[in-house]
Amino acid sequence: MKRIAFLAAAASLILFGCSEDLPTGSGNNGVAEINAPATTDEELLPYQVDDNHGVPRSIQTYEITVENLTPATGAGARQPFSPPVLATHRRDLRIFRPGSLASDELAQVAEDAVSDPLVAFLENSDQTNDVVTGDGVILPGAQASYEIQAAAGKRRLSAVFMLVNTNDGFGGLDGVQLPLNGEKVYYVRAWDAGSEENTELATDIPGPCCGSPGQGTPTSEPIRLHAGIHGGGDLDPNVYGWDDPVARVTIRRIAPTWEITLENMTPATVPGGSQPFSPPIIASHRPGVRMFRVGSDASDELSHIAEDGDTGPMAEFLGRSRHVHSVVTGDAPLLPGTTATYQIESGHAFARLSIAFMLVNTNDAFSGVDRLRLPAGGSASYYLGTYDAGTEQNTELASDIPGPCCGNPGQGTDEYRQIRHHNGITGDGDLDAADYGWSDPAAKLTITRVK
Repeated sequence: MKRIAFLAAAASLILFGCSEDLPTGSGNNGVAEINAPATTDEELLPYQVDDNHGVPRSIQTYEITVENLTPATGAGARQPFSPPVLATHRRDLRIFRPGSLASDELAQVAEDAVSDPLVAFLENSDQTNDVVTGDGVILPGAQASYEIQAAAGKRRLSAVFMLVNTNDGFGGLDGVQLPLNGEKVYYVRAWDAGSEENTELATDIPGPCCGSPGQGTPTSEPIRLHAGIHGGGDLDPNVYGWDDPVARVTIRRIAPTWEITLENMTPATVPGGSQPFSPPIIASHRPGVRMFRVGSDASDELSHIAEDGDTGPMAEFLGRSRHVHSVVTGDAPLLPGTTATYQIESGHAFARLSIAFMLVNTNDAFSGVDRLRLPAGGSASYYLGTYDAGTEQNTELASDIPGPCCGNPGQGTDEYRQIRHHNGITGDGDLDAADYGWSDPAAKLTITRVK
């Protein structure tokens, strides 16, 4: 027996084999129907599948970071950016096109930082997948990040923002292709919308330099690179001028992310409940990784969890495995009748999920799933059965059990049996089956794709 660790720090998986070709039907995944034995990987029986809850399988999520590269040289911080408008869309949708006239929607952004008409246009277009607007200005030297979603066929990104201490200067991206993985960086120059005369007069400019929105002299010229501040009006080029590029935009693909919700279904028959769960260990990994295998011996790392709720050895082992993508551990026990939610990331080749946690008022009972396939989109729920790790005799003596019923971690008598279905509390020791017993399923697991 090992020391109990209800506040687990990290977790790991046991690598029984690294082969990507390991048959997915081998072993047992720990999923059970109500009052039925656990099924095999090829016989998963979901309690519920909901393709409309969570992110569809075709969706990718990106983080867009906009950094203002203009210097903060005076009052009003030279050239703040208006809150940007970002959209993912089909390749033939254009928010602006150099050499062409600005649309009315773009002109309102470029002249007065009014984004509502452009947002409405984009949201009503069947060529658009997602539209995001910033919630504040971006000052020189500062940056802001936004999340936006893309889908198959709508993987172009456009973004626009005003340089607010100008007549109609703006910056942005026009239909750039989103990366499948990793990140791309774009340096953005300033554009002249050609929709307002560049008087550089305080009476015509909406920014903090001047405070005069909705003014100016209309023109009708093509979009072109902005010539900068010349000093022909009220603006001093040394204060409000800039050198291109004015912005750096970083586009980063966010790893697919799932929300893992675990519900303790054991009865709350005594203070603290019949069977609290230890903080679970959750990992996304390649198919060749196994956390446990019913009918096989438990690893030392699994026995730490099953006997004392200790995930430390698992965490150490996992840190050495290149076949594991991400690991998450809970930070508190899960009492009967309660739920806890965690998030975990994964990748294309790491589409399996494993979980383990102890039923702490036992000698070595645990539950979880082994190599469960993550849903590509939407949500799926499963009922979980309970297993006997076979590493400690089920004495049911208070002197051998770590949970709140007994408080004796690190004790017990070793045994050497294979992992099998747990028979529950029999009442042969100090534990009353009416207080500490349970019927499978012990838990409900819901997995929802959220990014």
